[in-house]
Formats: sequence, structure tokens, C-alpha cells
Amino acid sequence: MKSRWVSIEGVFTALVTPFSKDGSQVDYESLSRLLETQRAGGVSGVVVCGSTGEAATLSDSEYREVVRFVREKTKGVMPCISGISVSSTAKAVELAKFSEEVGCDGILVATPPYNKPSQLGIIEHFRAIYSATSLPLIAYNIPGRSGVAITPATLGQLSREGLICGIKESTGSIDAVADTISSVSKDCQVVTGDDSLTLAVLAYGGVGAISGPANALPVEMSSLVRLWERGDVQGARREQFENLSKIRSLFVESNPVPVKAVLAMRGEISHPTVRLPLAPLSEQSLANVKSAFGL
Repeated sequence: MKSRWVSIEGVFTALVTPFSKDGSQVDYESLSRLLETQRAGGVSGVVVCGSTGEAATLSDSEYREVVRFVREKTKGVMPCISGISVSSTAKAVELAKFSEEVGCDGILVATPPYNKPSQLGIIEHFRAIYSATSLPLIAYNIPGRSGVAITPATLGQLSREGLICGIKESTGSIDAVADTISSVSKDCQVVTGDDSLTLAVLAYGGVGAISGPANALPVEMSSLVRLWERGDVQGARREQFENLSKIRSLFVESNPVPVKAVLAMRGEISHPTVRLPLAPLSEQSLANVKSAFGL
């Protein structure tokens, strides 16, 4: 089985989904502005309807509308990958087919949350999606949200079978990154979902980041990776250290609450609104974010 391919080198922004002030509708005007900011900031591509995009709170019709909108806005400009993090394999297959229909360049697939599947169940989940679509798949290893980690051995098997072309590694463990990179096939791309570890993942052989903070830091995160690619290790290290406090402030509460607050304060989206069960930032957290970003 041959692996389908989409490059995920560099920085792909895991887009927020802006909402109206009362949260009842998607704010497409703000989303359009955000996409332009990302393009101008030099990111390599975008991921739509991932964890940062609050996909779990979108209705089925909203999910489709948002994916279609972002794909149309990015066509011919940058790659667009759709996020599929649902508990049902059948639903994941359905969304994968839709992503192919609207012309997405790839699919980011998380372990089905809540079910706590075995490693065999995870492998079969990917096989089912692979069989239903011709799009390349990127495995999303985020046990903090999914409940189960995809082990390095499983990721190795998925890569050797050609079921995946890349991995977003979001365990928060540099040991897990090292074990994963040493286990997968040589052509399998590994990127980080933990932005404070970007430089370390690059040093281990990763190729970039799928980044929530890049919504607010597109230039900075892209610069870090490009400096590394040019062989400027000191420059990349400086960029990582200079932005650590900002990156960490964006996780002072659940993502994407802090990053939406920053984007709204800077006027890049109209409102910081998140949907329940997420809640607005506490006063203390808001002060933390303002301090880190000088707002």
C-alpha cells in the first residue's frame, strides 16, 4: 500500500472558528480576515475544524460550511487540511468523503475520543478512512483530548502500511517524540502540536508544527522553522525562547480560549466568543495573556 502525500513541512495554523458575539453563528467576516493575516504571516498552510477550531461544538451543517469556506478561500494560495476528531468511525468516514468532495488537501485524524479504543481499534479506524477516500491522512496523537495515546509502535505500523503520511505529535513528551520518529518510516513527516517543543522536535528530525498559537503568532512561528531550515540554529533558538512566554500564556486555560482573546483584543477577529462548555477567560488569566502580549 502506497502512502498518499501532502507536505506538512513548516507551520500549519490550526485555525480558530470565530463566532458572533452571542455565539449563535460562525463569523465568516472575521474568519476571512484571519485567513488573510495567516497568508501575510507566511504560514505554510492551515488546518480547519481541529481542536483549536472548536469542531466539537459545531453542528454538522456548520462543520461543512466552515470547511467549504476555508477551502474556497485558500484554493491556489495554501494547502488546507480538515480536522476529523469524532467518536464514530462511520461519521469520520462520512466527513472524510466530504473533505475530498470540497477539495481539501488532506485530513488530520485523531483517535476517536471517549471510546478509548485499543491500538487495533485505532489501526482499523485509519484503515476504514483510508479505504473510503483518496486523501492523505495525518495521524493526530493527542491523548489529553482523545483519552488514548497512539503508541509509537502503532504509528510505525500505520506509516509502514502507507495509511498515513504524517503525524501531529501532541503528547507533550519529548521522549514520545523521539520514540515516534525512531519508529516510523523515513518518509513519514512528524510535526509538533506543542509549540514550546517546536525547536526540540525539529532537532529530533521533525519538520514543523501544526500550531494553535500561530493564529496569534504566524510570523514568529514560521520564522522559527525557516531559521532552522536555513541552518541558523542560534536564530531558531532565539525565536523559540523569545516567544515562550506568549506560547505558554495561550494555554493558561483551555485552547482556544486565550488565543481568541488575543485575536479579539488586536481586532483580528470581532469577538473572543467561545461556545459552552468553554467559558471566557478569568480575570487573572486575561491579565496573564495581556502581560505576555503587551496588550
